Amino acid sequence: MTQPVLSVTGLTKAFPIGKGRAVRAVNGVDLDIRPGEVMGMVGESGSGKSTFGRAVLRLTDPTEGRVYFRGKDITRLPLREIRPMRRDMTMVFQDPWSALNPRMSVKSLIAEPLKLHMSLSRSERDDRVEALARRVHLNPAALTRTPAGLSGGQLQRVCIARAIATNPALIVLDEPTSSLDLSVRAGILELLEQIRAETQAAMLFISHDLGTVRLISQRVAVLYLGQVVEEGPAETLFEAPEHPYTQALLSAHMPADPDHVVHRHVLEGEVPSPIDLPPGCPFQTRCPLVLPACRAGTIVPDRLADDHRVRCVRVATGDNKLPVKEPA
Repeated sequence: MTQPVLSVTGLTKAFPIGKGRAVRAVNGVDLDIRPGEVMGMVGESGSGKSTFGRAVLRLTDPTEGRVYFRGKDITRLPLREIRPMRRDMTMVFQDPWSALNPRMSVKSLIAEPLKLHMSLSRSERDDRVEALARRVHLNPAALTRTPAGLSGGQLQRVCIARAIATNPALIVLDEPTSSLDLSVRAGILELLEQIRAETQAAMLFISHDLGTVRLISQRVAVLYLGQVVEEGPAETLFEAPEHPYTQALLSAHMPADPDHVVHRHVLEGEVPSPIDLPPGCPFQTRCPLVLPACRAGTIVPDRLADDHRVRCVRVATGDNKLPVKEPA
């Protein structure tokens, strides 16, 4: 089997808040992403998706666990050793307006990673910038403008051009289409699929947009309070979700077909504080199927297949499905 580009074991990120207390934004995540694979990551706001994306690139330091990039443990590498690796692992941030220097031209913005990580002459760099602009379907006239002269969709294409400029092996995309309208969003997704097919780059696609994640991802991980509660092939997970939280999350998605009958799973109860997580399943305070076993110890993921894992004690007995409520 092909070696993962990214392999994460037990990754935890806690933010100290004083008096020996900390917010556990990411809590013991295990995840692999292989070449040419798009791993979607979904969950409610505050579930730890963006923190996880930054931690695997060492933009923030993990508190516990291990991060392996191309088989090399980079968890505790000093920054002087991480910097040369930046050409091989890149990120597209959620807000292109804040990710780009407003005083620089688009040409300079795209050329910046080339200057930092590649030994090219000025003419070679100019040719590479123009080729990147064409690749992301950006009008060459845009290269002379500053970010203020571009639309949101064009700015996101600039960010993608910067991210792929050095032919990275791993690209983390944090809500790359959240601020775009549907027509522009479709173009960005098509572009990302072309890049994945051509370069075989591994991608971590972080989003709250379930429809978009289903379109672009081969596999999906569902986060709840910093833990992966379910991970598996995209079609399997969307068609037959196993964890009660995944079932409730997917039921909240609004389908494009107005005639589609929607069966909602309305959750009750309070979300636990990430400062003081309860033992056992973090979803226990909202789960209609909670058992005493859900509140005791660590819940070990149940492997339904080689590529499908579910962190739920009810999976083994087959009574893990939320009751279907007919629409009013």
